[in-house]
Amino acid sequence: MNVNLNRFLYCGLFSGLGIFSFLLLIHYADFPSDITDTFSSFGTCLFFVVAFNVLGYFTIRVSSWLNTQYALNIKSRGKITVMYILVMLAFLLLNYSLLVVAKLLVGAERLFTFPNGGLRILILVWLIELVVLGLLLAYRSMQNTLKLQQHAADLQKENNTARYTALQNQLNPHFLFNSLNTLIAEIEYNPQNAVIFTKNLSNVYRYVLQCQDKPLVTLGEEMEFMKAYLFLHEVRLGDCITCQCDISSEDMEQMLPPLTLQLLVENVIKHNSITIGNPMKIDISIQNDYLTVCNLIHPKKNRTSVGVGLQNLSNRCRLIIGKEINIQDKHGMFVVKVPLLDE
Repeated sequence: MNVNLNRFLYCGLFSGLGIFSFLLLIHYADFPSDITDTFSSFGTCLFFVVAFNVLGYFTIRVSSWLNTQYALNIKSRGKITVMYILVMLAFLLLNYSLLVVAKLLVGAERLFTFPNGGLRILILVWLIELVVLGLLLAYRSMQNTLKLQQHAADLQKENNTARYTALQNQLNPHFLFNSLNTLIAEIEYNPQNAVIFTKNLSNVYRYVLQCQDKPLVTLGEEMEFMKAYLFLHEVRLGDCITCQCDISSEDMEQMLPPLTLQLLVENVIKHNSITIGNPMKIDISIQNDYLTVCNLIHPKKNRTSVGVGLQNLSNRCRLIIGKEINIQDKHGMFVVKVPLLDE
C-alpha cells in the first residue's frame, strides 16, 4: 500500500514539474509567436510530462543505488558526488533538448540559441527543479536512514534477548543444580572424568561470555561449543544422548548467529524423554546452505512449548542473514534448518 502511494505521489510530483516547466518556458521565454503557437498544445505538454517522469524515476533509482553505496563503501563517496552532479546536469540537458526539438519541429532558425531571455528562463526553471528534487532526495535519504536505524534497533533487540536467554539457560538454578550434583557424583566415583566435566563446564561459560558482542560466529566455533555443552548432558543423562555430525572442514567456515546449536540442543533435551531405554540421537548436516538439525520425537508427558527460543532465532537470522529458519515437525521427526552465511 505504501509503495503504491509513493509511486502515485512521485508521478504527481514529476508531472507537476513537467507542466510547470512547460508553462514557464512558453509564457515567459519571449519566443517568436510561431514557436509559442507550436509549443502551446496538449501533445507538447504531455511530452514534457512523460519526459520528466522518465527522468524523475531514473533519478530515484540512481538515488537508491547511491544511498546503498554510500552506506556500504566510504571510499566511493567521491564518485557518489560526481553521480549527483551528472543527474543535475541531465535535467538541464533535458530542458535544453526539449526546446531544441520544438524549434526543429517548427523549422526555426538558430536551433541552439534562445534570444529574448530564453536562456535565462531555462536556467531559472532548472534551478527550481533542482530545489524540488533536492527536497525529494533529502526526504528519501532520511527515510532510508530511519529504516536502517530501525533495522539496527530490531537486530539489537533480538541479540539482547538471545544473550539474556542464553545466560539464563546456563546460569539458572536448575542447570547449576544438575551440573553440581553431576560433578559431585563424578568426583566421588570417577575423579578423572570429573576433571574433564569441570573443563567442559568452564568452556561453556567462557564461550557464552565471549560471543556476547558477536552477531555471527563460524560453524566451527559453534560445533566446538556444542561438544562441550552436550558432554555435560551426556554425563548427567548417562550417555543416553549422542550427536552425529556430517559436515566438511570447508563448511566449518560458514557463519551463523552465536548460541544457535545451544538453543537447538537445549530444545531437544527439554522437550523429549531421554532414558537408557529411550536414547536420543541428534543428526547435524548441511543441505543447500542450511544447517540441518534433526531428531526423533520422544515427547515428555504434559510438556508444552511456546516456541519463543526458535522464534527469536528465526528473527535474528532474518535480520542478520536475510533468511528465516525452517521448522518441520512430521512423521515422528523434528527438523530445524538454519540459514548459513558464507564468510
